[in-house]
Amino acid sequence: MSEQQNALEDLGSSGVLSALAWADTSAYRRTMEDYDPETGHDQGWVGTTAHRLFCDRLHRVFSTGKYAVDVPEAAGAGLDAVAAGLFPGEYRKMPIIAPGVVTWSDLNQSPGWRCGRWRVLLASFVYGESNRIPWPRKSPTKRRVASQGEPAGYLEPHPMLPFDDELDRSLVSVVQAVSEEEEGLDLTSLIAAHSVELEVGLRELYLGRSRLNRGGGKAWYWKHDLLATDFGTPSTGTIPTSPGPRPESPGVQDAPVRLRREAREGNDK
Repeated sequence: MSEQQNALEDLGSSGVLSALAWADTSAYRRTMEDYDPETGHDQGWVGTTAHRLFCDRLHRVFSTGKYAVDVPEAAGAGLDAVAAGLFPGEYRKMPIIAPGVVTWSDLNQSPGWRCGRWRVLLASFVYGESNRIPWPRKSPTKRRVASQGEPAGYLEPHPMLPFDDELDRSLVSVVQAVSEEEEGLDLTSLIAAHSVELEVGLRELYLGRSRLNRGGGKAWYWKHDLLATDFGTPSTGTIPTSPGPRPESPGVQDAPVRLRREAREGNDK
């Protein structure tokens, strides 16, 4: 079985894939609803705000960050806070994942979550350019993740290019920290890349293994379109109480948005 198949099976069965799709939908719905250049929002506001809200929604569904609980049995006590600030109906569509199944696992202060052997980090990109994301021009953390060894069984082997001393001077501390952290661990870092086209309100969300594409070339060893997948309503545990009913939903639906002036994606670590 390929790495892609293993990752999608593990993260799908645990509810992580549906959580990413739900969080992306909720984050962009709120962002697009609130965006108004007449109030002083600049061109980067949409991307930056959506990225932050994406993190917030993932904290909610994974019971991490300010939504963390000491023991899984205490999860039911804070559900009002988990639902607060969401649009009507969004909480009922939120995947149910028991606390502890997914844990907070940031990398050099770049937001990340771990489930088993997989860590998922977030990155924004320009809509329509997912296959040409310039990882060498991203943050040191994202460049380091794209520098991971090739997946086992990868069908297009190529020699790793040497680092450019000037370009990668900032990578030294990150590489050392990541190497120390992951030494002896069976851990692979993946990227959840998100984007929006404001003119027509279309979104993109991919999960995959990034590839350091110096000099151009493919940006991924593999990637999977999370918005083209019907995940149903996965559950890895039962949360005892809820501020409202949570009936089954057929999957993550695109949210209605209010379109305004185009804005670029925000920066991420």
